[in-house]
Amino acid sequence: MKKAQIFKLGKSPVVVLPVSAWENIRERFSQLEEYYQMSTSKKYKQDIARARASKKIVSSKDLYKKLGLA
Repeated sequence: MKKAQIFKLGKSPVVVLPVSAWENIRERFSQLEEYYQMSTSKKYKQDIARARASKKIVSSKDLYKKLGLA
């Protein structure tokens, strides 16, 4: 990271980042935390298995209508 600056505060190093860089880091962490929670959720895994086992087919037109994209 080129924008980061390292200073010493007493004996401990301190990293100074621009606010935009810190917000990007927080947003990415939030996404990773959400992905982790989904991947460790039993209900989420059961829902995926149930959907994969289902033979129900939805056309792209119906899906677009349901999602409000068409």
